[in-house]
Amino acid sequence: MEIHRIQADLPRVRKWLVRFVSENGDKRITRRALHWLEALSIEQLKQNGNVILGAVDDGKLVGFLAVGNYGRSESFITVAHNARHKGVGKLLVQEAIHQLGKLYARVAADNIPSLKTCFSCGMVGFSCTYGPTGKPTLWLAAGDWRTDDVQ
Repeated sequence: MEIHRIQADLPRVRKWLVRFVSENGDKRITRRALHWLEALSIEQLKQNGNVILGAVDDGKLVGFLAVGNYGRSESFITVAHNARHKGVGKLLVQEAIHQLGKLYARVAADNIPSLKTCFSCGMVGFSCTYGPTGKPTLWLAAGDWRTDDVQ
C-alpha cells in the first residue's frame, strides 16, 4: 500500500473523492465537510495545515484523509468497505501527523471505528463538545498540539 499526497491533481480527482465518501463514508461525513472539499482550491491546499492523503493498493483508492487548518476547521477520513480492518486509516492518520507536525480531529462519541483509529495513533482526547449533528463529540489531538489552539 502506498500513501500519496493529493495536491495539483485535486481538480481532476475531486469528484471521485466525493463519490468515494458517498459510497464508503457510512453517512458519517458531514455536508459541511463535503462542501469544504468541493470548494477547496489548490492554493488553499498548499497552505500550512492543509493536506489530502490517499491510500492506494493495487492501483485502487482504498482510503483518503482530508485535513484543513491542522484539523481545526475540517478533518475526515474514509476507508473503502473492503479495506477496513487492514490498517488503512491508521497509516493515513500517522502520515498526516508526520507531514503536519500536529493533528486535531473532532469525532462523534458513537463513532467507535474512528475513535479506535485515532487512539491507536497516539491521539488524546482533551475536550468534549457537541458536533454539527448535535452528538457528543470528542476533540482529539496528536503531535505538537496545544489546547488553546482550538479555543
